[in-house]
Amino acid sequence: MTTNAPDVNPPLPLTAYAASLAERLPGRWQPDPATTPLAEDPASHRIWDSGPMAYTAYETADLRRTILTSFDGRQLYVMPRPYRPGQFLVLPMLPAATGHEHVRGFPAPRGLAVRADPARAADAVRRRHLLLDYRVTALAAWRRASTGRLRVDVRFDAEARPRIYAPYARALIELLAHGGFLLDPATGECHLPEGLPPQQAAGLLAASTARLQSLGFTVVFRATHPPVRAAGDPVQPAADQSRGRHL
Repeated sequence: MTTNAPDVNPPLPLTAYAASLAERLPGRWQPDPATTPLAEDPASHRIWDSGPMAYTAYETADLRRTILTSFDGRQLYVMPRPYRPGQFLVLPMLPAATGHEHVRGFPAPRGLAVRADPARAADAVRRRHLLLDYRVTALAAWRRASTGRLRVDVRFDAEARPRIYAPYARALIELLAHGGFLLDPATGECHLPEGLPPQQAAGLLAASTARLQSLGFTVVFRATHPPVRAAGDPVQPAADQSRGRHL
């Protein structure tokens, strides 16, 4: 919500503000402890609705953003509002595993300008129904992005790290809330934290895919770069292969 007067107290640093806001929002939101310069941000193209943010914001050299992530695959782009001290922007991003083509024709949840006081900002987010609108439209976007067969795709990057494409809220909850995965705001894919030992990463991947299979998902591996196997795992071919049952 746009405000007319700045708060009396100076605004919190961005990471502290985002963490305090996350604690006050409905549901479970995880703040990113890092910030990224807006001018260098590969995730900015995934902003769904920019609200009152002007395009000139990208020309502000010292402007930074952070991300709040829900365990069902939604993300909020949080940044100071350019040229408006005492205000922040809270902008919905495309849901995990979707692109702009999957939301075309849907009403976008509206990005908001909010107070620099996290409590008042959270109240504005609730009052303007940002998260409710976001949830409803995200479900429609996931239906459009899915193959209709409960399929989850796993690919491996050049360093053999798994990247998971999962356009289903239930699968995302499994990966993000229980599997130790993170959501990349630049791609909408799930990935493991940097720096994990290869065997630990392989074990987390194996456990998560097993749980997804038990929920009825088909897990399709696209092993361009074969992953490191967890101890005791059977040897599997590097070609595409599917696990689980097709529905």
